[in-house]
Amino acid sequence: MSLRARVVGLIAGVLLISMAVGTLFAGYQARTALRAELQAGLGGARQTVSSAFEDLPNSDHADRDLRQLIATFDGNRHVQAILELGDGRAALASQAPSAVPPAPRWFCKLLGPPPAPVIIALPPSVRGFRDIRLSPTADLDASAAWREFVGVAAVLGLGAAAGLGLVYLVIGAAFRPLRLVSAEFQRIGTGDYSGRVSERGPSELLALQQGFNRMAAELSATTERNRLLADQLLNIQEEERADIARDLHDDIGPHLFAVKMDAEMILKLNEAGRHEAVPDQARAIQAAVGHMQRQVREVLGRLRPTRMTELGLNEAVFDLIRFWMERRPDIDFRLSLLDDEADLSDAVKEIVFRTVQEAVSNAIRHGKPKTVRIELTRDAEGLCAAISDDGAGEAGKSDGGGLGLVGMRERIASVGGSLAFGPTADGWTTRARLALAPRARERRREAQA
Repeated sequence: MSLRARVVGLIAGVLLISMAVGTLFAGYQARTALRAELQAGLGGARQTVSSAFEDLPNSDHADRDLRQLIATFDGNRHVQAILELGDGRAALASQAPSAVPPAPRWFCKLLGPPPAPVIIALPPSVRGFRDIRLSPTADLDASAAWREFVGVAAVLGLGAAAGLGLVYLVIGAAFRPLRLVSAEFQRIGTGDYSGRVSERGPSELLALQQGFNRMAAELSATTERNRLLADQLLNIQEEERADIARDLHDDIGPHLFAVKMDAEMILKLNEAGRHEAVPDQARAIQAAVGHMQRQVREVLGRLRPTRMTELGLNEAVFDLIRFWMERRPDIDFRLSLLDDEADLSDAVKEIVFRTVQEAVSNAIRHGKPKTVRIELTRDAEGLCAAISDDGAGEAGKSDGGGLGLVGMRERIASVGGSLAFGPTADGWTTRARLALAPRARERRREAQA
């Protein structure tokens, strides 16, 4: 069942309960009022009959006076007068008005039984008759109450139906923005983040619409950043492959050719019987192979920092800086590493190393620095990596638009950290802050205590 139908059904239930309670109260009031009217009618009729009986013994025509007395009750809506014979049979009865239309029997039962009839005995001087019975008649009052009940019920029913219809329309109009938001959520579920909803309506729905639009915009921007990062990753992979190919061609290729030439020379010397020259050629092959091994290790170090997983974060950072020192001896690299990294997780070490790697690479490629400082520090709450240089600060813009910097920020945010970067008075600074795990923070506090 839809929420709209549930709300309308709940309101309809409340209205029905209210109508039922109101009807019961009105019935109780009608029952009380009818009984009071009948009691008052009986009292008045009794007073009329008693007054007539006072003059009846002195009347010359008692029979005629009795008939006239009964006739005075013709048309009385509350009391019917009956003149009874000595054996209890009715000799004469007043004509009570008929109720058109009559009330249903069940409704008359709800109004309760009428009061008991009043019997007034005739004076002893009157012969042939025994008494006058005054019986309450509630047919007209019951019929009037029934008509009033039907009218009130009809008005309440029509009002309730009109109110429910209006509520149905109002709720439908109020829920229309929710249906639009639901449809846009389904679009997002398919990977389409371009949909937006109009921001209008009540404040509660307006906040929901604004939140949805912000979420969709952020998802769209994140998807675009991920696409750009994926493109950048492919470009970086292609550049690394090209660099590796050049290194293999420029460094290992000539040494492989030299090894081949030395091996051919050994064969020729052996055929010529000049065995004394063979050791020199073998040592030349060993030197060339050793050089190629060192080159291969450097290539493997660039592809994957094995020292970080084997010897720790400090060694990995030191190995990275030594790589750049060999290629850029004109830059003064200054290191300040951690005193203790035993309780750092592999994920934190990986993120810190990649941050340092990216920041140093950006500084060297774009900043043209003379000095690069790398400081790894930690306290009771977390670990901080600061990379600063005195270059021109062109590694990234102040708005954070560089994809490398964006990648660093998202990688650090994945472990609950933060990244700040920007120009300083003497260059450019990149600072990453990573929170430690609860156990690591506790051990750090104990060590400081």
